[in-house]
Amino acid sequence: MEDDRRAWLRLAGANLALIVALLHLGLGLVNWLRYLSGGVLVPTDIRWPLFVISGVAMLAGLALAREPRYRTPLYAGGMLLMVVYIVGYFGWHVGGHRRLILFGPSTHHDVPLLPFLIDHLFAGVIEFVAIVTEVALFVVLGYLIYAELNHGSPTEV
Repeated sequence: MEDDRRAWLRLAGANLALIVALLHLGLGLVNWLRYLSGGVLVPTDIRWPLFVISGVAMLAGLALAREPRYRTPLYAGGMLLMVVYIVGYFGWHVGGHRRLILFGPSTHHDVPLLPFLIDHLFAGVIEFVAIVTEVALFVVLGYLIYAELNHGSPTEV
């Protein structure tokens, strides 16, 4: 029974990871291509190349996760990346939309923090879907790590 649950959670996690990867890869490519079409290889908004790189890394991780021996470290790496995405999204907005993430000119908002964060959570469909899938993936990967550490890694795929 436990192996069946883990198999379903691995499938759910793979689908969530695919959604997150494709969202970031797509957003990164579309926005980076705007800069590339203007002859700019490294854009002033560094998020777009980072989205492309992390999206490709997630797709590579999905391919590697087919092999049971790689799963636990990939789950941990996936959890870390989800934290980076979630904290990065809200941090970027709270930090004033700096193009180089931590450096450069910023805009300041004179509103309380919680309503500000909630407004940005519901800023658009893509943003909302990305945050929800990232949080869900973090939870699924956390459970899968817990299950593997406490019940062993399954030998079948």
